[in-house]
Amino acid sequence: MVNDFLRKYQEELITQKIQLKEDMDLLETKIKEETKFLNLLEESNESYFVEFTPRDINEKNNKKAEEVRLNLKDLNSQMDEKIKKMRFFDGRLVELNALLTNSVAINKPSSTNKTVNTVKNNSSDLINRLNNLKDVIVLDPYKAKIDLENIISDIEKDI
Repeated sequence: MVNDFLRKYQEELITQKIQLKEDMDLLETKIKEETKFLNLLEESNESYFVEFTPRDINEKNNKKAEEVRLNLKDLNSQMDEKIKKMRFFDGRLVELNALLTNSVAINKPSSTNKTVNTVKNNSSDLINRLNNLKDVIVLDPYKAKIDLENIISDIEKDI
């Protein structure tokens, strides 16, 4: 019952983390666009004859550049907050994985003699399959990948 709750909470955190990552990617794109736009505005303000004129040449560009700087400052602060949230989600997911791993280990019944014999038999079978895979990997990488996935699934079943 507790494991079910922890797994649901883990799934919720993962979906929130995915959504946050998408938001961060969008925000990062906005920051890049605004930075490029600011660079263009600043380049247009850097004319060679500015020192010889008594007035501001591109007053509109200067105002727009200031607005873009303020917008960039706001976007960067939003990004910092999202990074903090991402760290929070990562920390919680690590904690949940540890809790789930410990609770699964505690809930597993142990029959040591039977388990030891099974592990020895499975290990020798696994070694033979991996040796065969070593020969196939050069000739047919696709088949080797499928065989390796089968071995991994068999190991996961045993665990």
